Amino acid sequence: MSNMLLNKELKVLAEFTSNYNSELYGRAIASKLKMNQKTVSNVLTKLEKRHIIKFKQEGRNKYYFLNKLNPSTKEMIKLVEVNKRITLFEKYKQINPLFSELEKRTNGISVIFGSYANFTKTEKSDLDLFVIGSISELSDLETLYNIKINVVKSTTNKFKPDDLFSKEILNNHIILKGVDEFIRLIW
Repeated sequence: MSNMLLNKELKVLAEFTSNYNSELYGRAIASKLKMNQKTVSNVLTKLEKRHIIKFKQEGRNKYYFLNKLNPSTKEMIKLVEVNKRITLFEKYKQINPLFSELEKRTNGISVIFGSYANFTKTEKSDLDLFVIGSISELSDLETLYNIKINVVKSTTNKFKPDDLFSKEILNNHIILKGVDEFIRLIW
């Protein structure tokens, strides 16, 4: 499989990571990604043939969703989540050491959300970090990088994917640490 094809598949599948139970219309995916509709249709067809996604038909429209019964689907979603993290590292190269240090200081899962996750941060933006588990003190990192770090802590027992705040995180997130655990938690 060529890297170009895999890249397109990852882009299309990334649209399903805001809600692993979502049903998406191909035309909406193409519009959001600013990709040719036929290209998206071809990618969706290939993913369907590999049983990564399924679809349901409503009239002439096909609504696609993840095939959660196929173990390969979860592996593809892991690739998508890791690819999102790589994109974060590439976009914010100057603070990669900060991301590495946040990973080291987290015991559990850490997820970036907000302006850093949707790549709209400004000079005044703070870094929103959701932690399921614990994290060490961060004030030295805030001083070093001149970035306010807002940490929201939870536990696996308290985290409910259907509550409003969780949906906000799931809608726009980059998993910094604990990809497998995070996916398992919301799968």
